[in-house]
Amino acid sequence: MPSEHREPALTVRPPADLKRDAQATLAERGLQMRAFVVACLAALINDPERFLATLRPHWPDKKPHLGGRAASKREQ
Repeated sequence: MPSEHREPALTVRPPADLKRDAQATLAERGLQMRAFVVACLAALINDPERFLATLRPHWPDKKPHLGGRAASKREQ
């Protein structure tokens, strides 16, 4: 059955402590993570050079490509 959502999903798995701290920081300001991500995407489109320059010191290392999904526990 195809998804009935209007927009396709964007799946990101940040480290748990980073996500927790970011959610707390946003909540202290009455903001939500989803709105923050949408705002970041809009800021990127609006002024990519400036926005990316702001993020540069926080950019994570590139994850190595491991060749696909990990085996399920049943397959191990």
